[in-house]
Amino acid sequence: MRQSVSDRIFSIAAYGILSLFTLFCIVPFLLMVIGSFTKESELIVHGYTLFPKHLSAAAYDALLQSKALYQGYGVTVLITVVGTVCALCISAMLAYSLANKRNVVQTPLLLFCYLPMLFSGGIIPFYIVVSQWLHLQNSIWALILPLLCQPFLVFLLVSFFRTVPDELEEAARIDGANEMRVFFQIIIPISKPILASVGLFYALYYWNDWFMGLMFVDNEKLFPLQLILRRMVSNMEAAKNLIPAAAAISTEAPTYGVRMATTVLTIGPIILLYPMLQKYFVKGLTVGAVKG
Repeated sequence: MRQSVSDRIFSIAAYGILSLFTLFCIVPFLLMVIGSFTKESELIVHGYTLFPKHLSAAAYDALLQSKALYQGYGVTVLITVVGTVCALCISAMLAYSLANKRNVVQTPLLLFCYLPMLFSGGIIPFYIVVSQWLHLQNSIWALILPLLCQPFLVFLLVSFFRTVPDELEEAARIDGANEMRVFFQIIIPISKPILASVGLFYALYYWNDWFMGLMFVDNEKLFPLQLILRRMVSNMEAAKNLIPAAAAISTEAPTYGVRMATTVLTIGPIILLYPMLQKYFVKGLTVGAVKG
């Protein structure tokens, strides 16, 4: 079918805007990657450029010799895997309960989950609860439990579970299945798209989080990768304590190459999740949006 003039103009404008937006996203990433391979003296004199004259891998040599980087990776991978699995289990069970019409406390629970999206108790009460009441200071659980249930993602799951035909659950109950069996053997297998989407969100929350480590962790062996990066960006002297080999790159401070290299190594693994979960991501976000 031949497009009209107005449709062509709209298509050209839409593709142009999307191309510019893509360019704005890609260029900073390329600058970061290329900057991590640029010689330190050139970064200081000429700044960041897409076409550096002198390349150097000294920043990566320094980082890969650091124990702090490997410890940070281990902590971040641990809290991401454990936190995502636990958060998915808790959020899915809560969302299934909220979406179930037979739940007699459905309305109070919905209100209880909705209010934290609008209001919070503040940082000080939050700190007191986690550190003094739960005694999670300098514990790996201080990096996992505070992010365990996100109301927005719970409601995303609720919207999907409400589209599941009631006949599936009724047929399972007629065959003698209890609530746990219905949930794990009927609901979970048909919820893979939304669970993959929500799991990706939770993985991003845990992987990118540095604030919980800043508030509750003093032991450098429990520092997540993002907290190490933040300390490097805000205070190079603190970074040299975390990564002593960074001082060998150049006597000129700050060592921009180390910062860029750390950023590249930090975001690299989580980027690999997108191609793996892409086929579930769009379907999971849209499957509960339209009924019928």
